[in-house]
Amino acid sequence: MTTQNASEDSPRLTLSCRLRFATAGLVLLIYWSACAFCLLPLAGAVFHLRQQPRRRELGQSALNLMFRGVAGILRSFGVVEVSYEGFDQLKLQTGPLILAPNHPALWDAVFVIAEAGRASCVLKASLMHNPLLVVGSSMAGFVKNEPLHRMLKTCLERLRGGERVLFFPEGTRTRPEHGAVNPLTGSLAVLARQSRAPVVPVIIRTSSRYLSKGWPIWRLPRETVHLRLSLGQPLTCGPEEETADFLERLRAVYVAAGCGETPAA
Repeated sequence: MTTQNASEDSPRLTLSCRLRFATAGLVLLIYWSACAFCLLPLAGAVFHLRQQPRRRELGQSALNLMFRGVAGILRSFGVVEVSYEGFDQLKLQTGPLILAPNHPALWDAVFVIAEAGRASCVLKASLMHNPLLVVGSSMAGFVKNEPLHRMLKTCLERLRGGERVLFFPEGTRTRPEHGAVNPLTGSLAVLARQSRAPVVPVIIRTSSRYLSKGWPIWRLPRETVHLRLSLGQPLTCGPEEETADFLERLRAVYVAAGCGETPAA
């Protein structure tokens, strides 16, 4: 994994690329703001539903469409090229499961949800208060990552109810000093063991450090970002398996698959 300074490991932006990427950012901001505003009346209707699973289902479907639009904008302006491998398998699977992506960049949840569909995403508590996220995330039943005991309780209830949970086991974006993947949080192993739900590794590979840890959100990428998202084989945590052993097995999947920053194909 490359750890050079972003200004040293890629060519200088041409004026045309700078204008194209900046325009994409402006269009994306307008689109996201418009979606957040349009979700308000939908949220009012959704929150009147008495059945919470149905409420979350509708909210998550709305966000899936919204995130597909985000991905479409980024593709159309040449900011990103993304390919998916194995995601059709998710349509054939029923029952609870935990989607567990590695986390190289800020936009990972958008691209995972855009293709994977409905899931309760565990988010940083601070993001749940973002004015552009608060309505959609609340409507979709996303889960704050703190306090820890409440997050675990909520996720277990969802999984035992047959729902899906999107959980980033690194806890935050990958730090360069940790190599391909950060140390994994024990909370994932607790969820997997107590719910008996399979953990499906989502392997994210990227050709760029764009939106990685320490990358300012205003700094443009220097070339088109190539993303590859693929599914690994499901893992289960046995009732007698140590947390550290399960996490080591999962970490080995990420490392063997070459997750994180890789050269563009």
